[in-house]
Amino acid sequence: MLGYILSQEDILIYYGQQDRDIAEAIFRYGQNRDTTLVLNAATLSRGHGDGPGFDFPEQIPQIARESLSDLKGRVPRQYPAFHGTVGKYANQGFFKRNRELIGMDMVFDIDIKSDYRETFRHAARIIDFLDSHDVPYQIKFSGNTSPHVILPCEAFPQSFPQNQFARLFRMVEEKSGAQHVDSSFSSSSGHFLRLPYSLNERTGLVSCPITRDEFDTFEPGMAEWQNVEVNEEWFQLPEDVQERMERFLVDMIGFSASGENN
Repeated sequence: MLGYILSQEDILIYYGQQDRDIAEAIFRYGQNRDTTLVLNAATLSRGHGDGPGFDFPEQIPQIARESLSDLKGRVPRQYPAFHGTVGKYANQGFFKRNRELIGMDMVFDIDIKSDYRETFRHAARIIDFLDSHDVPYQIKFSGNTSPHVILPCEAFPQSFPQNQFARLFRMVEEKSGAQHVDSSFSSSSGHFLRLPYSLNERTGLVSCPITRDEFDTFEPGMAEWQNVEVNEEWFQLPEDVQERMERFLVDMIGFSASGENN
């Protein structure tokens, strides 16, 4: 994309060999999710990644270091990246069948690989639509070409039925007028997404959070690892996040957490 190449030293410095802020941010977002190391995105299409998940922040630079150990100083062809499920789970543990789904992020990803400007134009339609309904959302860069627009699971009422998830997704897609939206994120809590502040396994750019104010002027060079700092405000949702989401759900599909559906 940018002819961008990271050395092994760059990767390890970024992931926390000297400063833990990035590792702690990745860990924070990955908590209560299935997480995995990815060196080749094709492995995710088979339902798994290349290595173990993590249980504490210090594991992140350690896992990255181990993934590079066979290169013997050579420049990596692909970069260690951390992905997590869009679903969050209670009772994490070995026996996954005993887990309870806490909730699921709704992710809008524009699937255009060739032109980041075009993907941002289509994503802007989703963002403008959500803004017009006062819906809380988060934005992050994929590290390749597209932004990810995320309705975080914490925004949805606990009583929101999973069988309405895909319906709401389709309505936002249609009413916003956005095209080339990847619908795979609308159907499964086990779908993996690159975690915020992870490197992209192909480009080496950071999958970095973007504020609404930064969105219109964003350029991929802003996602080079040296330019990225953790934005604590990105993690903080508004206090009235569920109230705002419920008003949106009533308008869109007639769902009310109080049971007073239209």
